Amino acid sequence: MKNYFLTLTAIACCAGLTAKSFVTELDGLRNIVLGTVKGQSVLFLSEVDGGVGCYTTAGKKLWIHDSLDPAVMFEIEAYDVDGDGSDELLAASADGNIYCWSGDGNLNWSFNPGYKVRFSELAALKIEGETRVFAGGNNFKFYELSSKGKLLSETPIKGVVRLIAAGNFRSADEESLFVMTYTHDKFNWNFFGLIDPKSKRIQKKITVHQAPHKDWRSLMINDFGVQDIDADGLDDLLVFGTPKASKAMFIAVNGEFEEIAKFVGPHKDKQRYAHLMGECLLPSRPEIALQYGGVMYRTDLKGNLLERSGERHGEIIYNDFAHDAKSKTLFGGGQIGGGNAVYEYPLSKKNWMQTKHEFVGRFAEVEENLNTLYEQALAFERPDYQEASENPWVMITSIKPTKEVQKKKGSEILFVKQYTWHEDFDRGYLVEALGEQALKRDGRGKYTKTRKEMVAVAKDHEKRGEPFTVWTGHGNDPFYVSIESMEAILKAAPNTCYGFVYAEMSNPEDERYHYFIEHYVPRLAKAMRVMGKAKLYFRYKNVFWAASSHLDPWNELFFSGKYSDILVPSSEDTNSRTQDINFAGRVGMLAGGYVSDVAMRLVDDNPTCWRPQSPGGQRSVSPYLRNGAILAAYGARSGILFNIGYLEDPGMNVLFALMKSELLPEVKPEDILSIGSWHLMKDVDEELVHGIDAGHTMELYTPEDEEAVFSVGQVNWCGTSVPDHDFSKVLGVDYRWLNFVPEMPNGMVPIAPIEYGKQLDKAGMPYTVSDSRAGYVDGKKVPASEFGSELNKVVGVGAKTMPVRVSGASWCAIRLDDSHVRLILVDPGYIDPQEREVTVKFQSKQPKSAKDILSGERLKTKKSELKLTVPAGSLRFVDLAY
Repeated sequence: MKNYFLTLTAIACCAGLTAKSFVTELDGLRNIVLGTVKGQSVLFLSEVDGGVGCYTTAGKKLWIHDSLDPAVMFEIEAYDVDGDGSDELLAASADGNIYCWSGDGNLNWSFNPGYKVRFSELAALKIEGETRVFAGGNNFKFYELSSKGKLLSETPIKGVVRLIAAGNFRSADEESLFVMTYTHDKFNWNFFGLIDPKSKRIQKKITVHQAPHKDWRSLMINDFGVQDIDADGLDDLLVFGTPKASKAMFIAVNGEFEEIAKFVGPHKDKQRYAHLMGECLLPSRPEIALQYGGVMYRTDLKGNLLERSGERHGEIIYNDFAHDAKSKTLFGGGQIGGGNAVYEYPLSKKNWMQTKHEFVGRFAEVEENLNTLYEQALAFERPDYQEASENPWVMITSIKPTKEVQKKKGSEILFVKQYTWHEDFDRGYLVEALGEQALKRDGRGKYTKTRKEMVAVAKDHEKRGEPFTVWTGHGNDPFYVSIESMEAILKAAPNTCYGFVYAEMSNPEDERYHYFIEHYVPRLAKAMRVMGKAKLYFRYKNVFWAASSHLDPWNELFFSGKYSDILVPSSEDTNSRTQDINFAGRVGMLAGGYVSDVAMRLVDDNPTCWRPQSPGGQRSVSPYLRNGAILAAYGARSGILFNIGYLEDPGMNVLFALMKSELLPEVKPEDILSIGSWHLMKDVDEELVHGIDAGHTMELYTPEDEEAVFSVGQVNWCGTSVPDHDFSKVLGVDYRWLNFVPEMPNGMVPIAPIEYGKQLDKAGMPYTVSDSRAGYVDGKKVPASEFGSELNKVVGVGAKTMPVRVSGASWCAIRLDDSHVRLILVDPGYIDPQEREVTVKFQSKQPKSAKDILSGERLKTKKSELKLTVPAGSLRFVDLAY
C-alpha cells in the first residue's frame, strides 16, 4: 500500500546515530518527568485524561494507574516526599485533587479542599527538613500541604495559577517559591514573583511593564525550567514561550528578575499555534534544547544559537521533555495529537540533535489506519440501495484535491475560494445610527479595498465559473464591507458568489450587531434570493449555538424562520471547552428546521482549550477528519476548512474521499435515527452564558460554577471533570477539554428553543427543559443537582426508543432506504486516538445482516447486539440490512 503520510527514517542517515524509542501502554502522553526510585532512574508519565504510570529509562513498565475521574493532568513532579531516598510522584489534576504516589505505584494520599476546584500546578520543597507541597489552581487560593497530604495553610492570591516552582533563587541555604498567576487566558499576568514559603511574604515581584524584555507583554508562556545557568550558586528561572509575533522565545532571569539569557528564533520559523518547549541539559551539556513546532534549536547557556534542525511543519512534535544526567539522555515524550511513545536523544554524542526518529506506537498505528481508510474510500462504490446525493458539498477552502479524489466518481464537491476584504467606505450613515462605535475597525485588517476592485474580482470569478465567498465581518467590526458593496458583489456574480462569512459577534449588548441584524440581513436576504446561491455563514464558539443564540437579538435572526434558507451555522471553537454543547445546538437548529444547512469548521487552532497548555498544530489529519465526518453524519453539507500547514499528505483529502465516494451520504434530518430525546432552552440565563462566552477572562471562579446544567464551562475551568448532573454527561463527555467528537452513549440530544416542544409533543418525542443554569420539572424551576436525575431519566427513556444504540464510539445512524441503515462509527478521542471496543445494540428489529462496507466483512450479530472495534484515529462504516 502506498504510504501517503509520515516518512521519517529510523536512522540518522548522515550522522549514523541509532534512534531509540519505546512504546508505552498509556494513551495520549502529556507529561514526562525524570525520577529516582531505589537508586535507578525512572520516567514518571501522565496521560491527558489523568492516568499515570512509571517506566524505566530502558522502556520497561513498572506500573500504571488509570484515571478514576477523567480530567486533564496538568502537572506532575518527582520528589522524595517521605525522605526515604526514592522519589514519589506528585500530580496536580483538574479533577480537583493533588495526588502522591509512591515510587512503586501505591497511592500514598490525595488532597481535595472539600469543594470543586481545578488544580493546575504544584511544587515541593523542604522547610527546616520537613517536606512541604504547595499547590494552586483556579480558586484564588494557594495551598500548603504536609508530607502526608494534610492541609497546613491557605493563602489568598489574585489570578489563576499558571506556575509554581521551587528553587534557591535568592539564597543558597533557603528555597523560595516562584508563583505566576494569569488574568488573561494566554497573555500578561496578575502576579509574577518570589514568595517566602514559611511566611508567605513576597520577596520580589514585577509587573508586566517591569519585565526585562518588552515582548513579555505579549508572551504566551508555554514551558518553564529551574536551573543555575550562570554558575553563581543560585537557581535561575527559564521561561519558554511565543510572543504575538509567533516566533520562538527563551528568556532566563535570576532571583532579582534580571535577564541573564535570551534567545529569539528567526522570523523564517514563524508558525501558527506552535509551542516552545525547552529543557536545560546541565550537567550533561552546557546547553539548552528547545523545540518550536517541528524545529529544534540548541543554544548555549546565554541563549546563543549553536544549531538548528528540523522543519517548521515536520518532525515529531513532543508534548514534554525530560533529561537524565546519569545516562546523558534527553527524552521526548508523547506527541502533539495523542502519541504514546518515548524517544531518546544521546547527549553524549556531539551531533545528538541530528538523531532522527520514525513514528512508533499509536501515531504509527493511526497513520496505517488512515492510509487504509483513504485507499478504501477511493475504491468504494455507492450501493444500489443508496440514493445518489442531490446537492454538492460546499467546501470553503484553499486546499486542493488530489488527483485520486478528482478522478473519483460520486458526489460533487465544490471548492470555494474565500477572500477577506476590508473596504474603505464612508461610514457616515453608520455613525448617524450608532455613534462613534461604528468607526471601530479590526486591527488585523487594512481597510484599503474599493467597491470597484471587489466587484471586478467578482465579475472575474463569474466569467471563469469559479465559486468564492468573502469574510465580511467579525466581532471586532461587523462592517468589513458596506451593504451596498455586498449587494453589488452578488449582482456581479449571481452564480459564483456563495456568500459571506461572519465570526464571533456574540455580545447582545453591542448595538452594532443589532444594526447588522435589523438592516444588513434583510437586504442581504433579498439580494441572495434574487441573485443566486449565496449563504450567510456564522462562526461562533462556546455555548452560542446552544444558549446565547436564544437571546435577543440573535433569536430573531436564527429562530424566527425568516432566514432559514440562507443561514449556515458553523463553529468557532478555537479556545472553547464546550464543543459538544455547541455541536448539539447546531444539530438542533438543523433537525428542527431552523436552518437548511450547517458547516464544519476545521482549523489548526481547534485543538486549543487553554491556549498556553493545549497547543494546536496536529500533524495528523485524524482529529480534523473525525470532527468533519461526525458533523457530516448529522447533516453538515458545507465546510470552512483552513489549509493547515502541519498536515501530512493527503491531509483533508481523506475527508474529501469520504464525501466524494458517498460513504458520507447526503443526510436529511428525518433520516437521522440516532436522536432519542431533545433538550429545550427557556429563558436562558444570560449571566451564565456570557461568563462562558468570555473566552479570555480567567478570573471568573465562583463556588456556584458547578451548580448549572451547562456547568464549569468558563475558561478558568479548562480541563476539569464534569459533574454527573451536567448536560454534557449525557453526551458521554467527562471533562472540559476538547470534545468535538462526543461519544453519545444515549445518541445525539439536540438543543432547540422551548417553542419546539409543540412539534416534539405531537411526535411523542421526550425532552427536557432548562435555562442553562437550572432545569424545569413539571413547569417548576429546580436546581441543576436536582434536575440531573430528570435529565438522565428522560434521556434514558429516549435512548431506548432508537432502533440501534451504540456505546464506545461517537456515532450516527442514518436511514438509507426502507430496509437499510448506515452506522458511522468514529473514534471519539479527539487528541487521544486509540482503538475502541464498540457495542451496537439492536433495540427494535434485528437486522438480517451487518456488513463493513469498506472491508466487505460480514459481521456476526449475537443476542441482539454486535461487537466490533473502531480503528485508532479512524472511522468504520457498517450497513445494516432489514
